[in-house]
Amino acid sequence: MNPTVFKSLVSAVCVCLPVVIIFSMVACSQDQGTQKPVPSNSNQALLNVLQGKTDTIILGSANSPQLILTPELSGRVLGASIKGANDENLMWVDKTITDGSFWTKKPYFWNAGGLRTWIAPEDLFFVNEKKEADSWFVPEQLDPAPFKVIEKTGTKASFESDIVLPANIGKDYKVTLKRSIELLTSPPSVLGSLPAGIEYMGIDKTHSLTNNSDMVIGEDLPYVCLWSLLQVNPSGTMLIPIKAGADPKTSYREYFNPLGDRLVVQNGIISVKIDGKYRSKIGVRPEAAGKGIAFLRDNRNGTGILFVKLFPVDPNAVYVDKPWGKPSDYGDAIEMYNDDGNMGGFTELECHGPAKKLSKGDTQSHSLQLHVFRGSIKELEAIGSKLLGTDLSKANYF
Repeated sequence: MNPTVFKSLVSAVCVCLPVVIIFSMVACSQDQGTQKPVPSNSNQALLNVLQGKTDTIILGSANSPQLILTPELSGRVLGASIKGANDENLMWVDKTITDGSFWTKKPYFWNAGGLRTWIAPEDLFFVNEKKEADSWFVPEQLDPAPFKVIEKTGTKASFESDIVLPANIGKDYKVTLKRSIELLTSPPSVLGSLPAGIEYMGIDKTHSLTNNSDMVIGEDLPYVCLWSLLQVNPSGTMLIPIKAGADPKTSYREYFNPLGDRLVVQNGIISVKIDGKYRSKIGVRPEAAGKGIAFLRDNRNGTGILFVKLFPVDPNAVYVDKPWGKPSDYGDAIEMYNDDGNMGGFTELECHGPAKKLSKGDTQSHSLQLHVFRGSIKELEAIGSKLLGTDLSKANYF
């Protein structure tokens, strides 16, 4: 090549190259600028934290109702959103999950958050033999014991775990726990078409317990039952309708600190102030229980989120959960808990299945549905009224 021509080409490249580099930098900067940041309380933020630390199952899609399930952490639902990955996670999640300290040692801390299954009664498995107030613990065989996946589709997953659960009577329960979680994208038909501006997602859950021991549960061993716990963020009002004719004074009982004016029974509805700042719990006896329990989270701007947990209650069946170490001739079918901040400042919607006599190989199960709506407070009250069969506009709100 002619030396003069070669020098001209080199000069041209040297002149153009910085322009190309600068153009590429500007283009990259523009591309990065168009990417929306991931909201810190979203499903996607949770997925980012969980990646590489534990297996996850995602039900639903990135732009519509979506669930995040964690088989290794008791097969719980840890994330739930109405509009997909970048929408708010409606479950309470412990801060140790997001700051990373949760993952530093095994067995993992029990209080991850979300929707999970325990076994009741609490004072048989969660407190020591003396049943002292400061002796409470969560058996690692139960939570966060790993579950294996036995079924998975785009909207449904099932898990199971064989466990040996020590009781504080010196005996063990050998059982298989199973749970099935299905994502719901359409509201209950009883509601018809939802009002404009109301958004929805739901969960259908069935859990079961099978006796693997030669000892008969309910005969050789005390009765036990399935216990479903849902952890969500405050603040607002817990709403528990009681049956018509039930005596408000004997329909419920308090477990921990006295509630005082934080609890009001009005027009057949128990209302409890929820703020995550005062440790309190109530249980509702099966004869007085209605169709379920609801929590209306008030955003204080005319909008909120309504959680409605529906499940069957058999007033003639055996229920077993009661305050620790206190004699009782009945167990509670519905419970709620308000934390004081020492465990993270959440609230819980809880329900129990009836206990059954179980010989080896026998199974007891319990099903429930969680319906979640977001929108106008007044519209949410009307929706909750239809689902619970009680006029929630007549309840007391905090």
